[in-house]
Amino acid sequence: MNFRQLRTLVHIGELGSLSKAADRLHVAQPALSRQIRALEDEIGTPLFTRHGRGMVLTQTGELLVERANNILRQVEEARADAISSGGWVRGSVVIGMPPTVADILAGRLAKEFADQHPDVNLRFVSAFTSHLIEGLQKRNIDLAILYDPKSHGSLHIKPLLQEDLFLVAPGKAKLSLKKPVSFKELSAETLLLPGGQHSIRQLVEYHAREADCELKVTMEADSLSLLKNFVSLELGSTILPLPSVYQNIEEGLLSAAPIIDPSPTRTLVLATATDRAVSNATQRAVEMIKQEVAEMIAKNIWVGLPL
Repeated sequence: MNFRQLRTLVHIGELGSLSKAADRLHVAQPALSRQIRALEDEIGTPLFTRHGRGMVLTQTGELLVERANNILRQVEEARADAISSGGWVRGSVVIGMPPTVADILAGRLAKEFADQHPDVNLRFVSAFTSHLIEGLQKRNIDLAILYDPKSHGSLHIKPLLQEDLFLVAPGKAKLSLKKPVSFKELSAETLLLPGGQHSIRQLVEYHAREADCELKVTMEADSLSLLKNFVSLELGSTILPLPSVYQNIEEGLLSAAPIIDPSPTRTLVLATATDRAVSNATQRAVEMIKQEVAEMIAKNIWVGLPL
């Protein structure tokens, strides 16, 4: 089994066609066919089911493709790191973020990388914490920002920020960042919140139980843009971190106020998998995330406590 065979397996598995893989790899079909037959002979079981329309991976083939992708990626990362040791960072990084963080941070991070490290290929994944943890464990994600994760022995975790949440209402409500509202006052609000899987919803409901406060949630949306749109249409209020609505507040479209007694806060962390080395490009992403968060805190765009 060699890298060339594994690369051939991955491409045929993705394209489902020997001819398409040959075109992509610029290799004659018979050569690719011999590589796959050699792999099947070595393993002792078929990796593809052949039919008139192409080739479909068997269960064994799917398992080997997953492992092959990890191996080939590590080889590429090792090559990129060797080149980067001279000071020029290159390679690829898959960064996972919860939706509320992605809308705040991904654009800033993408611009910084484009300016400083044009040879780094970035891919962003926006998903809930549970999905991001699974991606880290399966090596589909290199680095993730997570909210309040439970202890995971498979992850290396570095605290990033303790983030404050705000009551967000239409601009005409005239909420003020200098005038907090008590948590019990939320019972008088028509609330628009994310669904039960979302960390904001779980945190708000936890504090509501602690404060013996009954909340009136009339609509759910897991999309940050939808929540902001619904609030701007005066369908109710929501609860979000300040950076996600900062620009809208500046424009007068929305208004926001801190929440006290208690103050709902979330802890953000940076996470990588413990069973793989952190590439130079991924380490640079860690540094840039910390820099961007610190800058936003200094400008009062992101309210919270750096950790």
